[in-house]
Amino acid sequence: MQTVTIGTMTLGTGLPKIGVTLTGSTRAILLGQAAQVLTSAAQIVEWRLDQYTELDNRAELINTATQLRQVLGTIPVIAKLTASTVADADTYYQLYQTLVNNRAVDAVDIDLSMVNAAAFMPLTKQMRATQIRLILSQTTTAATPELADLVAAYQAMAAAGADIARVTINAQTALDVLTLMTATAQARTKVTLPLIATANGAWGRYSSVSGQLIGSALTFGQVGHGDGRGQLPVSQLKQTLQTLSSAGRG
Repeated sequence: MQTVTIGTMTLGTGLPKIGVTLTGSTRAILLGQAAQVLTSAAQIVEWRLDQYTELDNRAELINTATQLRQVLGTIPVIAKLTASTVADADTYYQLYQTLVNNRAVDAVDIDLSMVNAAAFMPLTKQMRATQIRLILSQTTTAATPELADLVAAYQAMAAAGADIARVTINAQTALDVLTLMTATAQARTKVTLPLIATANGAWGRYSSVSGQLIGSALTFGQVGHGDGRGQLPVSQLKQTLQTLSSAGRG
């Protein structure tokens, strides 16, 4: 597997890195969430822009991003915006362009469905020039995800030029999680870039601790009250990853 460095953190080597998601709707809430991260075992922050209420205020967006980086220090920040949150592709990419122009984040997560938009190539070209990493992602909403579809999604993201490929499912059953885990392990033999497998819901805890087994380079836990996606507290996640790693060497 190739390694990819996001800010100060290298994915694709050693144990899966531990991330947390910040979902605050205002700058004050986000900064409060970030302060909690500092006292946790989290290594990377995903800033989920979907619930942020000042997306139309670009000055406030940059102000928030700047202060978020100041609070987090060396902890890298990934910006993620769900395509359905905004009206059109132009708005989607303008928001990301604002963050990239100001070097306000360390990586940008772009939905695979948006790679055919005209703004994709200019944005990613600028990102590469400034060492801002490109994560391409796909969230599968099918009630029962198909193994072949998940493997194909990883391959499509690699072909589209991703630095890192991420597949997310909304896990309803144990079989859903096992399908994601199998797909990630299979994709690991077909592509060389780091992969991220994410399963929302309580079943996702099983995949979150199995990254080193299936080849997932980043896993997510929660700090404080979390965001309701059933994730393990990062302290428990870290301990479990270390325990499984020791067992694997036995």
